[in-house]
Amino acid sequence: MPSPIHTQFTRGYRWYALFILTLGYIFNFVDRQVMTILLEPIKAEFGATDTQMGLLTGLAFALFYATLGVPMARLADRWSRRNVLALSMTVWSAMTALCATATSFGQLALYRIAVGVGEAGGTPPSQSLLADYFPPEQRSLAQGVLASGTNIGVLVGLFGGALLAEAFGWRSVFWIFGIPGVLLAVLIRTTIREPHREPMLEVEDGSLWEAIRRIAALPAFPAIALGVGMTAVSGYGLGVWSPSFMIRVHGLTLLDAGLYLGLIGVFGGILGTLLSAVLVDRFAQQDARWQLRLPMIGVVISIPTQALFLLWPAEQVWMLGDKVFPVALVFMFFSAIFASFWIAPSYAAVQNLVPAHWRTQAAALLLFILNLLGMGLGPLAVGWLSDVYADLGVQSIRYALLSSLVFCALGAVAFSRASTPYAGAVSHTSSR
Repeated sequence: MPSPIHTQFTRGYRWYALFILTLGYIFNFVDRQVMTILLEPIKAEFGATDTQMGLLTGLAFALFYATLGVPMARLADRWSRRNVLALSMTVWSAMTALCATATSFGQLALYRIAVGVGEAGGTPPSQSLLADYFPPEQRSLAQGVLASGTNIGVLVGLFGGALLAEAFGWRSVFWIFGIPGVLLAVLIRTTIREPHREPMLEVEDGSLWEAIRRIAALPAFPAIALGVGMTAVSGYGLGVWSPSFMIRVHGLTLLDAGLYLGLIGVFGGILGTLLSAVLVDRFAQQDARWQLRLPMIGVVISIPTQALFLLWPAEQVWMLGDKVFPVALVFMFFSAIFASFWIAPSYAAVQNLVPAHWRTQAAALLLFILNLLGMGLGPLAVGWLSDVYADLGVQSIRYALLSSLVFCALGAVAFSRASTPYAGAVSHTSSR
């Protein structure tokens, strides 16, 4: 029996690769997230509606990002995950920089579509490489560290974007965040090693559609994907529109909204992501059902905390020197912790279910569902609901976000239903 793939690498190299791939994921999410803090100035300059801005931050990006992710993953599994990641990062970083040159809403939308095309080859190769670098009992932790890049990206994108936009205008933000990604792509190409994997058998090396069919037929995969997708609808809706909510309802400045929400995303999100990864790696060794029970628990707890954040009276504030700090943000912090519980366990669960030669494609298929539903529909649905509730004035965004919490409940049910078939499936597979 051949040695496990992870034995090809020293402990030091594993953690170096994890650091570099996480840094790449931070750039990935900064370039994706930066639109969130720039919604209001871009909307004002181009005279757009909330529905149009929801389309720009959601479906226009996510449709291409999600759809192209699966064939890009197929290319990565057959060619080189490292090379696909480096090329993709070059494309999305360059297109982010070009957003600064947009002279109309339509042109900006085209550039954002191009960013989505580039980012389609980003996350699945990274997740797949880490599954090869680390043994099964450390995969949730490795995936959790990678996923924490999203939270750092939130802080850099929100607060850094707000600082730059206030100082130099919104266009400068795209230049400053786009160009360094090209340099990081060169570092990934030259220092990240592609693991040696056993050649695929002819029966395993079928068409793309055959691979998708067989991955989708794995026990628990449909329920995991549904749980991830439903939770992401609410999560992306809240993530994209919470700065506008704080600006419109709580009267914060662009800079303060970016600072507070960015810090909450970093400290709350990273705490939740890494805590869930450590807990699930420990609990799942005793009972594999905890791999998906823990995400269910986190999502359930996040629902009332998000509701309190949205409903807490705007006039209740604390004064921090000359700064106003809305009390509602305390509940947003706790929500960020528990709403992150699903991330690392879910990604690791899918990697544990599939053989090595399908890992990138399985990650891409999961992200296809997550991004098409979450990133594609979440911001668009909240923007549309805000326009529907327009008679409520500035409160329309509050009730649009509150309405989206129903998707969290659906996600929790799906995670619960996935736990038992997942445990049965992994009990019949050897460590890979």
